[in-house]
Amino acid sequence: MMYDFIMGANRMNDCCIEVRNLSFRYPSATEQTLTDISFVLEGGAVYGFLGPSGAGKSTTQMILYRMLTGYSGEVFLFGTDLTRWDTSFLRRIGIVFETPNLYVKLTGRENLAFALALRGMCGAVDAVSIDTAAARLGLTEALDHRVETYSKGMRMRLSFIRAVLHNPPLLFLDEPTAGLDPYWARQIKDWIVELRQAEVAVFLTTHAMELADELCDTVAFLVDGYLAVQENPARLKQRYGNPGIVVYGRDHDGVDIVREYPYRHLITSPLNEFSHISDVSNRDVSLETVFLTVTGRSLHAPGSGPGDGLAGESEGESEEGA
Repeated sequence: MMYDFIMGANRMNDCCIEVRNLSFRYPSATEQTLTDISFVLEGGAVYGFLGPSGAGKSTTQMILYRMLTGYSGEVFLFGTDLTRWDTSFLRRIGIVFETPNLYVKLTGRENLAFALALRGMCGAVDAVSIDTAAARLGLTEALDHRVETYSKGMRMRLSFIRAVLHNPPLLFLDEPTAGLDPYWARQIKDWIVELRQAEVAVFLTTHAMELADELCDTVAFLVDGYLAVQENPARLKQRYGNPGIVVYGRDHDGVDIVREYPYRHLITSPLNEFSHISDVSNRDVSLETVFLTVTGRSLHAPGSGPGDGLAGESEGESEEGA
């Protein structure tokens, strides 16, 4: 299979992350950034962490991979309290930052080889893995060029490869398709699906509701440091979205009419008012609409709290130029 090189580890459907009543306040802040956050992520699942800027998403991530301390509550990685892990836990996680943080004076190959070496992995097998992964994401020709020559989209693809190359059982993905054209975004999404099938646990942070809807087993809505809801996307849309159909046609007097019906109303034969039906379409329900219904906030509402983003290299490009 084309993703064999990332499937060497024995995958168990274990609890990879367990968070209990996590709260955090920055020393300079007067209000909590996170308040009583609790959730579980198991192997083979994708957990979507959704919320507007400033909601606390990046703060949560930085706590989970120990870039921030001073929190209250409990955090367990692979069944062990986070505070008891030494740096060896870094071998078991992969991270894609929203802004690629690569060594731009090194080549793509050197960036990947260095990341493997930091985890005690280097050799002929790993060299083959680098070439295989680069070919999958269209970076073969660029692999031996300096990263400073890469577009943002190429850097995002290289960052994704770096995150998965050492075969970690847990991935943190922050906007993994940002800056990618539709083709490469599709390749990344397909790869994430394969990782989930290989029992990798994925913690996905994104503003892209369609990405979360497509990939996530559970989505969590984070607003002002609180988890408003955690649920399967399809069940959320069923509960809050009022799915149904839109019917176009004419009534018995020949007048053009358009009617919308929830699915549950179709058993009462509401279509009797039509003498002719010209078109029927589904009334789409998006997670964006559900988020607005549940939280009263737009996912893209500006935030002002600390911890709004992760540290990374400044990028001037926003489009794929590969």
